[in-house]
Amino acid sequence: MPNSLNSNALNQYAARFTATVLNEAYRNETVVKGPELLKITPVRQVNLGILNRLFEQWKNTALAFRSIYFDFESEDVKTALQAFMNTASQHIAVKRNDLEPLFLDAVKDAITLLYTPESYFEEKLRAMPESVFTPENAAQLVKYTQIHNGIAKALAQRLADSNADSVYMTQVIGWLYEVKSDAELLDDVTPFISQFSEILTLDSSELLPVVHVSSQVSAQNGQKQEPKSFFDSAFSEIDPARPVTIPGQTSSQQRAEPGVAVLSEIVSKTNSSERESLNNRFKVEIPKVSDESRYGSVQVKVENIAGSIPLGQRFMFVNQLFNRNSEHFDKAIYELDLVKNFEEAENLIWHRYASKYAWDVNGEAIQALLSIVKRKFS
Repeated sequence: MPNSLNSNALNQYAARFTATVLNEAYRNETVVKGPELLKITPVRQVNLGILNRLFEQWKNTALAFRSIYFDFESEDVKTALQAFMNTASQHIAVKRNDLEPLFLDAVKDAITLLYTPESYFEEKLRAMPESVFTPENAAQLVKYTQIHNGIAKALAQRLADSNADSVYMTQVIGWLYEVKSDAELLDDVTPFISQFSEILTLDSSELLPVVHVSSQVSAQNGQKQEPKSFFDSAFSEIDPARPVTIPGQTSSQQRAEPGVAVLSEIVSKTNSSERESLNNRFKVEIPKVSDESRYGSVQVKVENIAGSIPLGQRFMFVNQLFNRNSEHFDKAIYELDLVKNFEEAENLIWHRYASKYAWDVNGEAIQALLSIVKRKFS
């Protein structure tokens, strides 16, 4: 799947979709209540996105009650506060001006998840508090994700298998890049496009120059929990049935990464058009450089990338590749050190960094970085 959308087309569609739904919802009402929000659109992911945002507001309201002058750790206080918050959550009533920004963001999120799950999940993960991934975070991610739910479950399972109470976000991003290409975790987008189009026709060609979809639908086996608030009971009210996969669909082939294609072409031309010189006339023939060494000669294998970068090269990488932001550079190198093989490292470089920082694929800095990465996996 691609990793970017046409932002103008996305914003325009989300605004029109939001206006269409809310015009109807508020035609004869001044507020929309909780039960109505559960099925306000035929797109369950949009409805979940709205609930998720209301849930965050609900939690923030509970925190606002706390004061340094009172003992909020008292069991009586905690029980009373929880009962109050649960009761309040059963009486949701939202005016249009307050719902509209939440609705708009939920639509954009749902479309981003539909077409570019990798970007969606990475954004959600990086937004988590304290840059750590906990079982609670994992449960919320699974709970509020319907489209491509298999990816959310896979990340939650990785955390469970680690037997850790929490892991740093860079580790989870590494897991995401390991599972993102698993076709069994991705849903066919066609039924969801149809759901959006019930309200307003969703034209994929306006959002993406080429749309790649996967036809394999992952199973969603949600476990029922005893409801404690509106946000728990809401999930029993929303139809949990997942869209039916259309028979005969086949997985689309992934497109080649442009950066890799350009480099391959340059190297092939270099190897095929050797320059004539006196030195060439009298040189001893040696084997041609194989495709496996196309990023330069491989030197001594290194144990980790971070420890093999000299200070001078570090300055070059930070200044030329990461817009003089050393923190971004450190995060990128840490993530590259987490991957298991060179192919994963290439995907990380071309999918994320090259496009994000608009790298010159033929520049000295990128060639030097690729050479070091290559040495780790040689």
